[in-house]
Amino acid sequence: MSEAMHQCGIAAVYIKENGDSANRALFYLYKLLLNQQNRGQLSAGITTFNQKRMQVLDTYKDLGPVNEVFKTSDRQQSLEIFKRYAGNKGIGHVRYATSGSEDKSLAQPFERHHGRKWKWFSFCWNGNLANYTELKQHLLDKTDYHIVYDTDTEILMHYISRELMGQKRPNLIKAFTRLAQKLDGCYNIAFINSYGEMIILRDPYGFRPVVYGWKDDMFLAASESNALINCGVTEYKHLEPGHLIYINDGHIQIKKYAESPRKAHCMFEWVYFANVSSVLDGQSVYITRTNLGKELAKQETEKVNEDYILVPVPDTAKAAGDAMAYELKVPAAEGLIRNRFVGRTFIEGSSRDERVQNKYTALKEILDGKKVILVDDSIVRGSTTKQIVNYIKKAGGAKEVHVRISCPPIKGPCFYGIDMSTVSELLVPRYEGKPVVGEVSKEVITRVAKDLGADSLKYQSIQGLVKSIGKPAKELCMACLTGDYPTPWGKKLYMKAWENYRKGVKERTYSC
Repeated sequence: MSEAMHQCGIAAVYIKENGDSANRALFYLYKLLLNQQNRGQLSAGITTFNQKRMQVLDTYKDLGPVNEVFKTSDRQQSLEIFKRYAGNKGIGHVRYATSGSEDKSLAQPFERHHGRKWKWFSFCWNGNLANYTELKQHLLDKTDYHIVYDTDTEILMHYISRELMGQKRPNLIKAFTRLAQKLDGCYNIAFINSYGEMIILRDPYGFRPVVYGWKDDMFLAASESNALINCGVTEYKHLEPGHLIYINDGHIQIKKYAESPRKAHCMFEWVYFANVSSVLDGQSVYITRTNLGKELAKQETEKVNEDYILVPVPDTAKAAGDAMAYELKVPAAEGLIRNRFVGRTFIEGSSRDERVQNKYTALKEILDGKKVILVDDSIVRGSTTKQIVNYIKKAGGAKEVHVRISCPPIKGPCFYGIDMSTVSELLVPRYEGKPVVGEVSKEVITRVAKDLGADSLKYQSIQGLVKSIGKPAKELCMACLTGDYPTPWGKKLYMKAWENYRKGVKERTYSC
């Protein structure tokens, strides 16, 4: 799936000042971000702390993937960046925008300068505030704020600032406890101030993952376990929902800062977003995806024979596709080869077909004359799936294409960090025309398959998804599949999204 984008990954590093690597926080922040590049390619940035600098907190950020931002193709430029921003503490961020424009000023971390050291801070985060409009209106109505960027990141910065108001240094744990009482939505935050105090927190529902661990004299935290493992952290832990990590004066504390109404881990992290080598809240992403493939095999109705091959859409569907092929005893083949050297570019071609051809190469030697079982992780808007099906038939010479999706049908928007906040952009709701409770009808699936150009279409079941992840359904957020949103403002926005759809309003639900 290349149709829905996730917002962001966070990272944090603390190195004991008397350690061998005391000023190498940026090196490890860079590695953590590089290993979370899957979570955002729009921009990358860091803030480091060094009490020997005049600029005690200093932030560096730019548009582009991690290696472009840190100029690693130019050794001299890169060394200058690493020298200037050297320090023993820091936070980092990779971004994909779910709100706001693609502008360098919106890259994170956001640093707020102030003469009082406890009010000079920098932060970055992963998520979306479902009650963004309420929070923004409160600032505009009652406190005479001027909003510059009109994003929830800016709003969050103002609310953090308000919790730090006063004539004396506040207790940060209490400040973030008060902040949590005002927020509705998904928010994992990495924060650092000019005293060198750090906070890494996970929201009370635990929508997105946070992991942490030690390597010698270093403490590291990130959104995904693979980032820590590739920095040499062999033992890591998952931060519990409603808990934070507080770092101050060489001490690290894990504290509960907010009650957790329920766990609501985003199912999409296992299905698509997370790196396949990561482990989220104790459950392997790779194992989950192989389980999804096995579940798809159980419901397969095609009478497969030597005319069939199975082709996973690279890369996120490969584990599910390979497992499905093994269960069905059908050859799995790389009939679609992904061009891994195509980055973000404004030269995308004049048509959708050209954009697919830039990203993939269809191997006619593999596909020609075959009945292809095409496995993908999900369908959001449907445009990319339609292009791929057409490309496999037209350029690859496939006789038939049977689409199999390892995620159940997406029937509702997401207000917790995925770039799909309106009903009108989703494929299945456009056919149903109303909120769907339960399974999507066979008639609708048949119509969708026809419009995609597929010879047949089958989705994963909700039961198969839950079984594959291996966690109780009540601990997962499956709101986009079921319409059951875990937070009060999620429920409000869902009703608003359908109201907007019926009125023909296509703006983001957050903005309406």
